Amino acid sequence: MSSTATETQDAQDDQPLTDGFHLVIDALKLNGIKTIYNVPGIPITDLGRFMQAEGLRVLSFRHEQHAGYAAAIAGYLTKTPGVCLTVSAPGFLNGLTALAHATTNCYPMILISGSSEREIVDLMQGDYEEMDQLAIAKPMCKAAYRILHAEDIGIGIARAIRAAVSGRPGGVYLDLPAALLGQVMDAAAGEKSLVKVIDPAPAQLPAPDSVKRALDVLKSAKKPLIVLGKGAAYAQADDQIRALVEKSGIPYIAMSMAKGLLPDDHDLYAGAARSLVLKESDTVMLIGARLNWLLSHGKGKAWGTAPKKFVHIDIEPKEMDSNVEIAAPLVGDITSCVEALLDGMGNNWTAPPAEWTDAVKAKRDANIEKMAPRLLNNNVPMDYHGALGSLKRIVAANPDLILVNEGANTLDFARSIIDMFKPRKRLDVGTWGVMGIGMGQAIAAAVETGCPVLCVEGDSAFGFSGMEIETICRYNLPVCVVIFNN
Repeated sequence: MSSTATETQDAQDDQPLTDGFHLVIDALKLNGIKTIYNVPGIPITDLGRFMQAEGLRVLSFRHEQHAGYAAAIAGYLTKTPGVCLTVSAPGFLNGLTALAHATTNCYPMILISGSSEREIVDLMQGDYEEMDQLAIAKPMCKAAYRILHAEDIGIGIARAIRAAVSGRPGGVYLDLPAALLGQVMDAAAGEKSLVKVIDPAPAQLPAPDSVKRALDVLKSAKKPLIVLGKGAAYAQADDQIRALVEKSGIPYIAMSMAKGLLPDDHDLYAGAARSLVLKESDTVMLIGARLNWLLSHGKGKAWGTAPKKFVHIDIEPKEMDSNVEIAAPLVGDITSCVEALLDGMGNNWTAPPAEWTDAVKAKRDANIEKMAPRLLNNNVPMDYHGALGSLKRIVAANPDLILVNEGANTLDFARSIIDMFKPRKRLDVGTWGVMGIGMGQAIAAAVETGCPVLCVEGDSAFGFSGMEIETICRYNLPVCVVIFNN
């Protein structure tokens, strides 16, 4: 080799290098990811250590499913994908439950799992924790990607982030084979390969004709009702939604995780008259709520015999007509749709007939009055109403705390008894009604918001995730757990 060639080779050897570990970390940090929920182990142990060294907060759990539930609710609270990091095969499968849960509930989440080497997995030669994780994940999430080359880490993580938060949010799987993390490349080239996601969840404005149609349907209503779903809470369009409710004068109910978008003591809140308004309303506007089993699919005994027209605001067109005919579909992001409705209402909007609103308020107030003595009882042994009545007063005195709630009876009673006064302060089992979300969600709520957390658990529900009490104590988190043992 000539002296010039030797000098060139030496210069190349002196170039700073980076590796897959640090490219993953740099890509996450570039896109505002600050917290990782994980269970460490082969092949992602060193990745977690490097993450901590680079300033990311890495919380280690006792079980991947609970780390996943934490990441999922973190995405809901922040509108930034929560990230769960797991080992391969069994760890990946544990995290997959939470990933499917996130997708079903429309929470932005990324499950990152280490995996075995492709050439061995594809020939099924029996590698350590061998599994075709990408193929298994695809049906359970919104998108799934595998990264094989270090230079693609930046674009791969960017795609995962955009997929998780754009349109209707959901879960995304990102497969990182062990060999990828150790790949080495030029540091300058590695830095250039990183991608900062620009406008990952752009506004989707509703069509003007659809806005006019929705307003026409609402104008013709004699007994209108608004139903707020957790999609409305996720949107963080709190001021716009409150303005719409108050300007329209329409009574509203809130699905459990939408409670607090407007305070539960608001004059138009009809939660305590839910049966009446579902049965007797003639027009129902759904905002970020789905006509699934939680609303009896929009038909049947719960909805009575009165003919109904539905106005439905959702970012997913396929949600329309899922159970009943939607007279006025309004497709777009909730903020844009609500603002368009407010603009279209002008300054001369006519409130619903007083006969309707007065009937709703009378029923609501009568039910509240009837329930009040039961919530003040001091029975021995203690019952649900007495215990939840005490918690109701604690929440009212501390409106900034976050209530996490799961169980069967504990969930059902608490949902109707405990009032919420601020948005995104009630977290529970979501669309699937699963048990086991409690400790994971409590941890993420405390970490992401800094607020104290009250976790109200049924005894069976607590049994699914009770070991994460150790995680709560290890990180000294402000979480109080109350268990109802019936």
